[in-house]
Order: sequence, then C-alpha cells, then structure tokens
Amino acid sequence: MPQKAGVGLEIKAGSVRLAAVQKNGGSLSVLASEMADLPPGMVSESYTTQNINDPDGLTEILRDCLGRLGTVKTNRVSLSLPDTVFRVQTLEFDQLPPKAKDRERLIRWRLEKAAAFDTSDTILRYQILRRQDKGFTLLACSAKRDVIAQYESLLLGLGFEPWSVGLSSFHIVDFYAGFILHKAPVSAIAYITSDAFGTFILEGGGLRFYRFKEMKRGTPEGIRSRLVREIDDSLHFYTHMDRSQIAEVGNLYLSGDSVDLDALVGGLSSATSLDVQVLSPAVVQPVFSDTAPELAAALGAGGTL
Repeated sequence: MPQKAGVGLEIKAGSVRLAAVQKNGGSLSVLASEMADLPPGMVSESYTTQNINDPDGLTEILRDCLGRLGTVKTNRVSLSLPDTVFRVQTLEFDQLPPKAKDRERLIRWRLEKAAAFDTSDTILRYQILRRQDKGFTLLACSAKRDVIAQYESLLLGLGFEPWSVGLSSFHIVDFYAGFILHKAPVSAIAYITSDAFGTFILEGGGLRFYRFKEMKRGTPEGIRSRLVREIDDSLHFYTHMDRSQIAEVGNLYLSGDSVDLDALVGGLSSATSLDVQVLSPAVVQPVFSDTAPELAAALGAGGTL
C-alpha cells in the first residue's frame, strides 16, 4: 500500500518551494508542486537571530501555495532550511556510548571544543557512519531552538504538523543519493547557490565529508574561478585526511540555484580530472523529467516523511 502523502517545503531568503509527494516502496511520486518568490527582507538566513521578519506575509504566501497544491490529503510537512541556519561539524570517534543521552552529551561537548560555539538552547541531529578500519565518523548539525520554533509555529498556525527539519543541502543529497551511489561507491556533490557553496562526499552509503562556505558576490568569471579552486581544495583535503577510504572519488555532481552550473563543468573537469555532471530530477526517475531542478531540496525533504 502507498504511504501517506506528505509535503516537502523549502524556505529560503528569496523563495519558497513545495512538493507534495507519496512513497510506494522505494519509489517516490510527485503529486503536485509549487514555487513562489519572497519579497526582500521577509526571511533571513541566520544561525543566531530570528529568521522570519514578516510572519503574517509569509503565512499568506504559504497558505496560497499550499492551497494551490490541490486536493492533496496530508497535514505532514518536512521542512528544508538553508545551511546557514545550522552549524555542521564532522567528528571522529574511536568509540561511542551506547545510550543516546550519553552520546548526545559527548557530541555536544566535542562540538563546543572543536567548533568553538555554544550548543546550549540548540537542537542536535547527527548521522553515524562506521569507518573502514575502526571507530566512527559522525556528522552533527545543530540549530538554535528559538529559530526552528519560529518556522514550526508558522506551520502549526496553518494547520500543518512539522514532521522533521533539516538542511537544504542534506535533502538534495538524500534525493540524489540512490542515483549517485549506484554509479560509484564514492562520489562528490557540489551544492552551489548565489552566495554560498558546499562540497559533500558520499561514501559507503553515508555522507562522509561536509564543507560549506558563504561567498561574496563578484564577476561571473571571478566566481567561477573561486568555485573551481575551492571545490578542488575540498576534494584534495578529503583525499589526504584519511587513508582508509574505500575508493577514490571518480564523479563530481553539481546541484543548486546557480544559473551558471553548466559553465562550471569544463573548468572543474580540467581542474579535478573527474567526470562532472549537472544533476536534474530526471536522473532519479524518468517521471521527474518535467520537474524543475530547483525543487530537489523539497523533494528530498518530502522523501523523508
């Protein structure tokens, strides 16, 4: 039997994107989708301060978008937010406590020690990946409780249940992971927006490496040159940080909001000697051939329901 439908919702400073989806076994189908631009200043993307500056205005836009999804019967929403709302750190452990409470306490202590930021009044989510030799690699992300509560309160006011909250980049990785891991055991994804970029390594079915940086605006040529250099540096660091990788990175996939992704392919192919490809939803399933690439985070969020 098909699972209950759910809505993946991505909220960014400039737009909202929604995808009503339904899972049937391992297959994901899109029931409806909507996108809308947001006025400047309505939503900010900050770890420390409140993000929604015009709750009433955003509520009306979301109510309109949700209404245009049609007769989708669901009240569950999985929320996808910008990476800048979170703090993410990759941690290495030889051992981990078996109890979740003790594990979280240790992770919070390591985050404060390694990343030098206060984890009080934050929510914490983490993913554990067993290393090839011994021990664990742990990908931890935290967000201010008050910031997340602002988004959740808005959805509750619309009559929806916030089912989960995560990073846009992670949801994009989730959406494309099946396709990517089928191609090779180790691959890289570059997530590029107008003012930031992230580099991620998928290895052995999990996210092994994460690097995210905000980026100043500049000329198209200057931005392309910096992206090529930064992504190449990330891949070089990953290759040399641990000799226990199961294989070398062979493929590099590009995703994000940047309209210049195709122009990056040549430069990255030359700099990295990798097979570089721009991702689109159609690579996941042919039925997504008419689905806008900008919906990938919303689709990935919806797929977690």
